[in-house]
Amino acid sequence: MDNVYQTNDPKKLLQLKRLEADALLDVIRTVNHYEHPIKKLCRIAHNVLIAQIGVRKMTFFFQGEKEWETGFSTGFDLLGKEASDELFAITHRTQIEHDTCPALAAQQVEYVIPINNRDDIFGYFLIADFADDEVEAENDIIFIETLGNILAVAILNRQLFNEKMEQEFLRKELEVAETIQQQLLISDFSGFREMDVFGFNQAHHGIGGDFYDVIKKGKGTTFVCIADVSGKGIAAALLMSNLQANLRALCAQFDAPADIVRELNKILYGITMGEKFVTLFLARIDTHLSSFTFVNAGHNYPLFINKGKVINLETGCMLLGILEEIDPVEGRYYFEEGDVLFMFTDGLVEQSNERGEMFSSDRTVEVLISQKTATSFDLIKKMQTAVDEFAGAAEVPDDVTMLSVKFLSDSK
Repeated sequence: MDNVYQTNDPKKLLQLKRLEADALLDVIRTVNHYEHPIKKLCRIAHNVLIAQIGVRKMTFFFQGEKEWETGFSTGFDLLGKEASDELFAITHRTQIEHDTCPALAAQQVEYVIPINNRDDIFGYFLIADFADDEVEAENDIIFIETLGNILAVAILNRQLFNEKMEQEFLRKELEVAETIQQQLLISDFSGFREMDVFGFNQAHHGIGGDFYDVIKKGKGTTFVCIADVSGKGIAAALLMSNLQANLRALCAQFDAPADIVRELNKILYGITMGEKFVTLFLARIDTHLSSFTFVNAGHNYPLFINKGKVINLETGCMLLGILEEIDPVEGRYYFEEGDVLFMFTDGLVEQSNERGEMFSSDRTVEVLISQKTATSFDLIKKMQTAVDEFAGAAEVPDDVTMLSVKFLSDSK
């Protein structure tokens, strides 16, 4: 077949170049649509190479989002490890010779054409059986390089578009999860008339592993709980919701906090097999007896303000989910009008300021003592303000949860 590029007729050469340019413009118009999947973009390039320059053997590899992928392949067998090693060592257009690339030569590859994206190689064309002489080969390779650059931009744009869509989908999913999680936490405390209760939860990543609950069990009996699941994000949130559901079921079944915590630990261990843990504080408040019994399962010590005296509620057991069997010990205190039971997670006391100092339990106690007449709502709001002012511009690294119970005069 005669080589059409051997002509000296400038009109004919111009016409050929114009046809090539028109073909490339058609490719640009076609691939410049985000709805086209990457495989379709590659198929378009493949068809153009066949139609425009008659390439009969070709393979196109490109850098996928996680690994190298094959865009298309015609006429070549799959590359073995030795051929792949030779290919990925090539950094510029290379005519394949048996002495330098024996594995690629054995595959009958004639040229390898890298496609660059800035300073990195984004793709490779392997071609053979496409031109009758050096002049035509040079012209075809230039066309392939140009088409490759267009294809690379189109694929990168599609990858970025896919990534953006995935991030947007994940963002919406997280928003839904955050809404559901907040709905699981009590926000209306008006039904607890035997005591003044208020809770607060702020998840650092929108969703988290902290939770509180207030569970009424008949007249005069109420369970209060605060917990912190290890880890962050969706995994912690899922375990938290499971924990809350099981806690409510166990509170309906048992009366003693020790029994509830023992059974809850068995359930958690069966789910996590010791790979996750939960710190938890559970108290059963009896307003008829003006007392509460509690178990502290490895949680930050809640503070009981009894007639102005600060008591750390330490009695309990190790944290939950580590061992299959635990033996919780209950503590018990009596309360009077105006006493406060204040529970919190470590995100409160471990909040640091710009100097690296932590808010600490001591500052928490100072706020509690200064708010003797405050309602639970006002107390928690005051604590939020104190922490925010202390932190200043420092990052908030963890979830923060607080639950306050103030005992009223008509508790008995």
